[in-house]
Amino acid sequence: MFVCIYGRGVSGARDSAADTSENSILVDLAFTFSPLVEQTTIDTVVLDVSGQDLLFGGASEFSESAEVESAVNLANEIFSRSKHLLLKTNVAVAPNPDAAIHAARSFKGISLTAPDEELSQLGSLSIKKLDCSLAVIDEKRATELQETFALWGIRTFADLARLPLAGVAERLGQDGVRLQKLAQGQTHRNLNLVRPPVGFEQSLELEHPISELEPLSFILSRLLNQLCANLNEYTLATNEVRLRLVSEPGSNAISERIITLPVPIRNPRRSCDCSCLKLNASRRKHRSFASRLMQHR
Repeated sequence: MFVCIYGRGVSGARDSAADTSENSILVDLAFTFSPLVEQTTIDTVVLDVSGQDLLFGGASEFSESAEVESAVNLANEIFSRSKHLLLKTNVAVAPNPDAAIHAARSFKGISLTAPDEELSQLGSLSIKKLDCSLAVIDEKRATELQETFALWGIRTFADLARLPLAGVAERLGQDGVRLQKLAQGQTHRNLNLVRPPVGFEQSLELEHPISELEPLSFILSRLLNQLCANLNEYTLATNEVRLRLVSEPGSNAISERIITLPVPIRNPRRSCDCSCLKLNASRRKHRSFASRLMQHR
């Protein structure tokens, strides 16, 4: 099953900064419920919610199967979370992504399109709401097809869905066949997944202050081990480490060091050794400067 979140407050005409902010919130909201997320447009995200029966299973008036029941409960949770975030959204549950998208854009609140009931749910929608981009049809061609539908007297999804397949293929080609599948709610495709944001940052709060380099090196080794594991996972390397130190708990005094490595690396031991050498050299430089300053005075 798939769930689509449509942000009713997001549009291309709004301020770009506001668009970016709310767009990010929709994607982040989707990622809290599934790692499989597609951002179809700026105001529409779809997530695959298969296999979450144990997390969201329970009684539901829409219940026909454990999977449908779980998806509806998850949709209710998403809708509740979006209201808490002050977002105006529609949330739709459907057996495939495209049916979920059309339902979310057309029905307010929470809607369910059960398996084998796609046409009965979507059939009354205006043919103008059919999103041709989901069938990989460009805007110019989509306009031509909509004009043809108007000439044929096709007003709703159901009108197009019930046309003979052979006639649609002969007159409109494969574009028409794909649009008819969309109108029937019978398309099947994989999501164009959004990768979650990658972050390479580790932190550790100490019980007692550290003033010597040797104990600090053990802390650095622990943090760099995890950072390098993350780099390895994405087949990346780094030539710079940023170290931020807070003087005391609750203090606003922050010391930041940028440690430039000789070559891009992702080996935790080498990065730790290089970092410690740089820190030791920096400490000696500051001590030498302080000594000269005292002699000058």
